[in-house]
Amino acid sequence: MSSPDADPPAVPDAGDPGTVGDRAMPSPPPPSLRALATTPVGHLAASMLMVELLAGMQTYINQTVLPLVATDLGARAHYGLVTAAAMVPTFLTMPLGGSMLTRWRADRLMTALTAVLVAGAVTGALAPNVGVYVVGEVLRGLAAGALATVTMGVLVAGLPEAWRRLFLAAGSATWVVSSILGPGYAAAVSQAWGWRWALVVYVPLLVAARLLMAREIRGLHVSDDESHPPLVPALVMAAGVAAIGAVPAASALFMPVGAAGAAAVVWACARVFPSGTMRLVPGRRAALATLAWLCAAYFTLDYLVSPAAHDVLGLGPTAIGWALTCAGFAWSSIAIWTATHPAREPRRYRMRVGVGGVCLAIGGAAMTAAFGGVAPWWGLHVGFATAGLGMGLTIQDTMIRCVTAPEDLGGVPDGISQARAATSATVANAAGAAALGTLATAFVAPSAAGVQANLLVPTTAVLTLALALTPLLARRAA
Repeated sequence: MSSPDADPPAVPDAGDPGTVGDRAMPSPPPPSLRALATTPVGHLAASMLMVELLAGMQTYINQTVLPLVATDLGARAHYGLVTAAAMVPTFLTMPLGGSMLTRWRADRLMTALTAVLVAGAVTGALAPNVGVYVVGEVLRGLAAGALATVTMGVLVAGLPEAWRRLFLAAGSATWVVSSILGPGYAAAVSQAWGWRWALVVYVPLLVAARLLMAREIRGLHVSDDESHPPLVPALVMAAGVAAIGAVPAASALFMPVGAAGAAAVVWACARVFPSGTMRLVPGRRAALATLAWLCAAYFTLDYLVSPAAHDVLGLGPTAIGWALTCAGFAWSSIAIWTATHPAREPRRYRMRVGVGGVCLAIGGAAMTAAFGGVAPWWGLHVGFATAGLGMGLTIQDTMIRCVTAPEDLGGVPDGISQARAATSATVANAAGAAALGTLATAFVAPSAAGVQANLLVPTTAVLTLALALTPLLARRAA
């Protein structure tokens, strides 16, 4: 991949769906089952949905087996390190994914990154100790970061606006399936053969899905507004997350290093996001800031569920899997409806996000009560499901505002290129969660005893408060 390939684009650019290269092309057909099965844009959407399904399963698999991995490898005092192992390289390559997509042919880039992803999964499954497992996670994270941005770039540049909404709605449906299959698969395989097999049995399907998508995006062109890739922000972002995960919570350096790492991540995000995002400039910039805040708080809470349920509540893989399934099913189910009934009007968007904020607050409070022993253990499941409903009500319309150019909706251009939109939306989805999630998972488990309830409860309470404040940020994104 030393130089770009010059094949003609196979997929229309979202900014000009009627042209490809120098040739006029017919406008893509409206979404339908027939178009999904018979047209190039339909094939692309179908392959992306398959990848989304398996990526969702992978997320639930990793969460479900995390306590088993930490226990078997003697790393229960290093939840932060295990979490950071995949996060750090992810944030080294994630900000660069948009630039990579503008420089190299999309299908070959995705094929190469998929090979690295598989190598990481196999290395982790064969790991004799936590050090080798971390190496596997590093490989997997390097590929996953760039792949996330490449996939977002395909969404921004490869699908017209109507197909983009269809994909987000159907993508939510795949997460319903993932929320059921992922934890169930991980629990069943782990109990029958061990957690190592759970990490690799599904990999052939993931490879097939990625290769199918690679074939459909051959020649995709993505516009960019930067002459140089954001290498310095990428390095700072990765270093910030690494610093947070490298220092044990029992160390006197944990808090100052953690604060410095978090500040580094915020600085890097400010350089990756379009100018004005951190000031909540109305429109897509405020939407990106809202997305980053929401994902940081919710996914940090999400990261805590599996180790906390295992160490504090004494739950096994099956019960932990059901907790993850409850939240995923609730989120995905409501997101299907919100995607097919988009809140285009500002007032409707603010009302929907307001209801979502209430659900997030109630759900987080129920989870906190369960962890504190005030509510029964199944309060975790009920609370996480309620928080999932709030996430489904909030994130779908916020994401649409991030990835859709105003001119596609009859508005005035905001000067954000396709590559910048793809990179920013991907980083907003994951950067805050990586930094805050690594910090929180390390903080609540300062010793080999694992997660401590007296540290967990105030942490989840603070996260619940942050989630409840999301509607205030979203007002400027409306």
